[in-house]
Amino acid sequence: MMEGTNQPQISRRDALRVAAGFCGLTLLAAGARTANAAPAPPSAITTLKNGRVRVNLRRVRALRKIGGVATIGSVRGVPAAVVRTGANTYVALNLRCTHQGAEVRETSSGWSCPLHGSTFAKTGARTNGPAQVALAQLRVVRRKSALTIG
Repeated sequence: MMEGTNQPQISRRDALRVAAGFCGLTLLAAGARTANAAPAPPSAITTLKNGRVRVNLRRVRALRKIGGVATIGSVRGVPAAVVRTGANTYVALNLRCTHQGAEVRETSSGWSCPLHGSTFAKTGARTNGPAQVALAQLRVVRRKSALTIG
């Protein structure tokens, strides 16, 4: 208790715990409201012997419209997503933040790093630091209704 008052004193450690818990819940709630990248169905993804991934576009509903985003799991050991950028164009992104390598999460306007707040446009362009460069793009080859990534 503080001298001269009847109110209990909260320790600095307890105050930090409460603040950290509140921040964590806020981030969790924000992520739940804004994420809209659909994971590609397993039947649409084939991992090839060389570590590349083939995506059957007919089976990925999220990629039927321009601006659609689908996470595709791991390509050669890195988390990846595909963004449809035009009628016949797609970008595959390495979802590791270029600042310190944490996996970015989708937001309503693009991607955000949960560690230090770097943000990126949906196509991977850097919009805010501390990251200094865009998300890395993975090689994409389109043949008919399939993409080969990696």
